[in-house]
Amino acid sequence: MYTLEQPTLIVNTRDIQPNAPRQHIIEWVAAVARKAPEGRLRDLVLNCSTLPAFLQLGEGFDGSHLPLFMAWRGLIDKIWLPDYRIARIPEPAMQGQSLPDHPGCKTGDGNLFCSGLARNVHCHVVVPTESQCDLFDSYPAGAISGFEGLVLSYGPDGYVTWSRRKPSACVAGS
Repeated sequence: MYTLEQPTLIVNTRDIQPNAPRQHIIEWVAAVARKAPEGRLRDLVLNCSTLPAFLQLGEGFDGSHLPLFMAWRGLIDKIWLPDYRIARIPEPAMQGQSLPDHPGCKTGDGNLFCSGLARNVHCHVVVPTESQCDLFDSYPAGAISGFEGLVLSYGPDGYVTWSRRKPSACVAGS
């Protein structure tokens, strides 16, 4: 379990309409951050389905959408992506696959995506490389899952600043 620093914004898939425009999501998070004390968020949790290099939030975000996140530069200290395997580097056959429910969005190299996200926002990004099988239904206020498998933290320059291997409860799809 990780304890989040305040102010924190947790964005869940259920908070965003399935076809919400990417730009709307970016602007909404930026507006919330600007209204926070000191005009920024300490932690932003994007709790949504992910695949390697793809966030299933609204219209969806893949590597081609990374420049949009520059609008968050200076507004967020750390982004947490606690679901699935966003940072995974998939086998070549899986890279570039188009997603049926998000036409035009493709899976890719999760390492490059997470590194680019950290660089564009100029913040830390904490992500898993494996499937997540959260065994708990809820956490105390201000906390999130401790992740499973390999967890990486990218720094504002896009390089991995730390990594930890944790036990994995998921076997399939990791």
